[in-house]
Amino acid sequence: MKRLVYISIFFLFLSPVFSQGKWEFNLHYGNWNVNFAKKAVESAIEDSVDREIKDSILEDHPELTELNYQRDFNFGSSGFNGGFEIRYYPGGEEGSFSIGFSLEKTKMKLSLDGMVNMDFTNGSYVDYKASGEFLMEPLSYNLSFRWDIKPSWAIHPYIGFGFGIAPLKGNFSFNTDGTFFDSTTGKLERETNSEAKNLEDLEELPIRIIPIIQFNFGIKGRITDYIYFHVDGGMWNGLLIRGGISLRI
Repeated sequence: MKRLVYISIFFLFLSPVFSQGKWEFNLHYGNWNVNFAKKAVESAIEDSVDREIKDSILEDHPELTELNYQRDFNFGSSGFNGGFEIRYYPGGEEGSFSIGFSLEKTKMKLSLDGMVNMDFTNGSYVDYKASGEFLMEPLSYNLSFRWDIKPSWAIHPYIGFGFGIAPLKGNFSFNTDGTFFDSTTGKLERETNSEAKNLEDLEELPIRIIPIIQFNFGIKGRITDYIYFHVDGGMWNGLLIRGGISLRI
């Protein structure tokens, strides 16, 4: 909350410099997922889940040697986005172009579940039901550029793009539940395992900063001379559909 106050004071302090333009203060909220880019994201997540599950199996059976490993996962994603934005229209009331700075809180939940099988060289094997989950809740700092089309209309479209950065924060967890066949005894044994880690501890993840890429198309409408609503959709490191309300001064 202090960050929002400091940023608002900073922009208001600069307002005499931009006295010909108009300021907008916006609150927005929406739904996020990455299903439109499922294949690209699924591959990266599966690699991390595979590594963690395979390491766990081999740690439980250090005397055995892996012969073959198979898995079949289903992918899912969900989340939300909410934020506060300060936007400046240098052309004033009828200006088309604007530049905005925002603080965004995004929840990104990526999950996999399915079956895992590992065969060992001595004839033993494991069959597991397995699931993994990445939960990221980054607070990002974003700069965006927007063009309102026919801004004199009470309801008009707009298009925008932008970028931002956020520190990598979140958790990774996985669970396995299934059976282990011991070829030396001929017995089936039940095995369960679960583990949770901070994303920062996953060595196979090469980045520690999340880049944010934004591209959106929306509709903006005038409620009063000072209050506007907007609804838009587009890309925000995934598919984002959101709505908000703005105060123009």
